[in-house]
Amino acid sequence: MQYVPHLVYSTAITSLGIHLLWQRKTAEAQRGQLAAQTSILAALAERLRAGEDVPPREFDRLWRLAQSHDFELAEAREREKEREKEQGTIGWREVLLGRKQDAEEKRAREKRAEEWDRKDLERVREEGLAPSRDQGRVTLVLSYTLRCSYGTHI
Repeated sequence: MQYVPHLVYSTAITSLGIHLLWQRKTAEAQRGQLAAQTSILAALAERLRAGEDVPPREFDRLWRLAQSHDFELAEAREREKEREKEQGTIGWREVLLGRKQDAEEKRAREKRAEEWDRKDLERVREEGLAPSRDQGRVTLVLSYTLRCSYGTHI
């Protein structure tokens, strides 16, 4: 019975350490992903600015490589912050075990991502038929870069 407090403390410290390590690895992965997206989009924008004709197939391939749904994650974080404000406090269960993700939110996030993909593809196809398609593509690439970098919708 005398070791119970030590057991609780060691469990809490271990949990916090694992959580911080996970957060660090996640942040590192996100930085790498954003750097890759930025370099792909910057190279594509340079090619389009230079007047190089990028075949639609290659454009779509590069666009898909650069696609990320970080803006969806940003929206989810905002909703989570609002939920925290409404609830007020965070319980020990959430501190030690983490917050469970709602399956409905996950499905809604995936559905929104598919909708954005569809809209982007339609927009690219429409601009591909326009005479100034390179200018439209540059605008699309730059707006997407800003959206990814700052987590906002433009």
